[in-house]
Amino acid sequence: MPIAPQIRQKLFVFALLCLFGFVEAPFVLAQPASGRLSGQVTTNTGEALPGATIQIAELERGTSTDQDGRFELRDVPAGDYALTVRFIGYQTIEESVTVRPGETVSVDVAMSPRRVALEGLVVTSQKRVERIQDVPVAITAYNGDFLEDLGISEADDLSAYVPGLEVQLQSPNNPGFVVRGITSDNGDSRVEPRVSVFKDGVSISKSRGSVVELYDLERVEVLKGPQGTLFGRGAQIGALHIIQNKARNETSGRFEIGTGNFGERYATGHVNAPIIEDRVFGRVAAFYQKRDGYLENRTGDDLNGKETFAIRGLTRWLPTSSTVIDAIVNYQQDTPPGVSFKSTAYAPDNSTGDPNDPAALGPDPVLEDDELFIDRSVWSATLLIDQDLTGAWSLDAVTGYRAFDSLERFDADGTPAPVLQFDEDAEGQQLSQELRVTYDDDGVFSGFAGASVFWEDGSQRVPFRTDERTFIALLDPNIPLFGPGGEPTVVPAIPNPETGALIPLKDSHEEAYTNFGTTTAVETFVDGTYRATDHLSFTAGLRFTYEDVTGEYEVTNSETPGTLGSLLGASPNNLFAPTNGRISETEQFTSVVGRFIADYSVSEAANVFASVSRGRRPNVINVDAGGSTILDNEIVWSYETGVKGRVFSERFEYEANAFHYDYSNFQTSVAEIQNGEFVAETRDSGAASAIGFETAVRGAIVQGLSAFGNYSFIDATFDDEDENGDPQELAGNRFRLTPEHTFAVGLNLTVPVTNRTEAFLRPSYTFKSQFFFDEENTVNADNPNPPIAQDDYGLLNLRGGVRVLDGRVTVEGFAENLLNEEYLIDAGNTGQAFGVPTYIAGPPRLIGVRLSGRF
Repeated sequence: MPIAPQIRQKLFVFALLCLFGFVEAPFVLAQPASGRLSGQVTTNTGEALPGATIQIAELERGTSTDQDGRFELRDVPAGDYALTVRFIGYQTIEESVTVRPGETVSVDVAMSPRRVALEGLVVTSQKRVERIQDVPVAITAYNGDFLEDLGISEADDLSAYVPGLEVQLQSPNNPGFVVRGITSDNGDSRVEPRVSVFKDGVSISKSRGSVVELYDLERVEVLKGPQGTLFGRGAQIGALHIIQNKARNETSGRFEIGTGNFGERYATGHVNAPIIEDRVFGRVAAFYQKRDGYLENRTGDDLNGKETFAIRGLTRWLPTSSTVIDAIVNYQQDTPPGVSFKSTAYAPDNSTGDPNDPAALGPDPVLEDDELFIDRSVWSATLLIDQDLTGAWSLDAVTGYRAFDSLERFDADGTPAPVLQFDEDAEGQQLSQELRVTYDDDGVFSGFAGASVFWEDGSQRVPFRTDERTFIALLDPNIPLFGPGGEPTVVPAIPNPETGALIPLKDSHEEAYTNFGTTTAVETFVDGTYRATDHLSFTAGLRFTYEDVTGEYEVTNSETPGTLGSLLGASPNNLFAPTNGRISETEQFTSVVGRFIADYSVSEAANVFASVSRGRRPNVINVDAGGSTILDNEIVWSYETGVKGRVFSERFEYEANAFHYDYSNFQTSVAEIQNGEFVAETRDSGAASAIGFETAVRGAIVQGLSAFGNYSFIDATFDDEDENGDPQELAGNRFRLTPEHTFAVGLNLTVPVTNRTEAFLRPSYTFKSQFFFDEENTVNADNPNPPIAQDDYGLLNLRGGVRVLDGRVTVEGFAENLLNEEYLIDAGNTGQAFGVPTYIAGPPRLIGVRLSGRF
């Protein structure tokens, strides 16, 4: 199809932008016989409606409102027209307008909600405001009201309602994000994540700094499949984007307080106010929750509890009518008790090996204060600038600084024996800058291009402490770890293998290793959509990345030589072979990722799409006492198709996606004993593949009753042969943390009681089929340990209460895991490398009450 001269000119300007990164003076075609339409779409209570559709049917022209509900149609031929405004959940409005040559007509529209309808939702995942049904990507998004309604404040709670997403939260220091079978949980400072976690456009993906409380949010978007073009080098298989509420030109606020079992104390809220009328606005939000541990520890404080404090300050400045500047500062501190890594093979007195029964962890053989704990702090500063340029161009700048410091002390053997006491002390800081120019004239072409710079520097120090007299039992299968009376075995000395003379064993020993990682990355990217017809559009994007990466490793030797080191080959240490200083390796890498999408609008209410995309996990520099190796970057090719739509007068919406992934150089994390030396590293496990299907529906059934549901299936396994045709060690094994089937369903029932009072009930149920915690798919058939797996299980949650004073005050009660289902958060862990796998029990029934109010 030949391209019109005007379109060619616009494409040419966009190409220059991609090549040189700046925009010359805007090129505008003079059209003296035309004018403009502009205005704002709001609710009948004055709240902006972003993503509303504006159409002039006679001209086949249309646009959508931005984040502030504003819209503009340029170059509209003079004449009389019917302007149609639509938004999901609101009554359609038609306004008669007259456009005069050279003039701008202002049209403000206030929309009234339908009595029975869904609430509309818009997203910005493609760097522009779009209705979620119009985005040709597998995406699940929830607004802040949905999160509040279901009491979701943590990422693992959110994941239960997102098909294709699993979040494992051992602790704030040790999360695992899983998208369609791919896990991102490695705390090594030299390893990049596979799943990007972003907060308002700034990456917070590094594992030990990625957990943040979900409070006072505008929405959360979860994109599945490779998203490198949109979110950069860490989004190999998906991205979680958290969008915080910004300061507004209003005086308002909300508070919520509560209490619950296990000594829970809860408080959150925000205050928003203008600082300078119509120019500068401020907002402060805060969160606090403390809950005692739900697992008794006979040798110390109860374990698996929570204590989190978070605070956020935001300022919005409107220096001109076309400029929006947001400044955001976040701080979060987590100080919960430690995590119960419990062995099922060795139970304390008057308890059992069940992970839900009391444990007796420790004591520490070196430290006097041997309580288990996490102490983690994260803070960040973000600056967002949104500048409308002349015509269809806009410029966005995202600047971010972030730092975290996290210390976790844990007992890796899960028994009363003082044999595997570890710390993990992780630190990191990062600085990022992105500049992006967007073009959208509501015509046949729209797109964005830009560049970013990212720098990070981090470290992970792992001290190890043990009592050698008992530790020997983990190394010699002929020595039991515990004696007949249940006391840890104590072997005072062992014979020298050469002379036979007895060598005394130490009652306390400490050594440590530290890895260091520094990365500087420069990226350029371009992405555009061409609307070939009124129904068919094509989207293509590329991102080029250059990385300068340094990986380092250093072992801190024991102050006194380890006795067992001479036997294990790690002398003068017991586990970590000495490096005699810091070993360093620096390399440079380049890569290209991209996507291509075809999107077809079957009708105004239904879209289908098909896509192919390439994702990448960066190369890994493995450095240890034996030298350095470089793993090839992990590559995934994704093939996906999907359909989205709305039916029954927009009362119901649906989506379904099917996908196939091919992986090469698949990277797995391994912790094991090799030739007597403890090794924790990332390995290339060869080729793998996955197929899957996801679907979700939500609907407004009758007035006061809505429902939602979703389902996910995935078959993700290692291939029988690698790229060279050689058999693979993990052939046929399923990916870890990947149930084949998951689903979630829920209802929201609201019943009027009086004119100003209503009652509500919100039950929800989530289900996961059996899954493994390790890539080896360990079943432990020949020993007393349970499988390193979790069988099918489901959780029933319930919230209910009353809203009074026209919804300004709410009293509600809640029950999470109402049926008190027993399940595991994790299994295997560090202890598995020594033959003592450990298990972490999930939370039991949690109940409580909440009181909230708003003004």
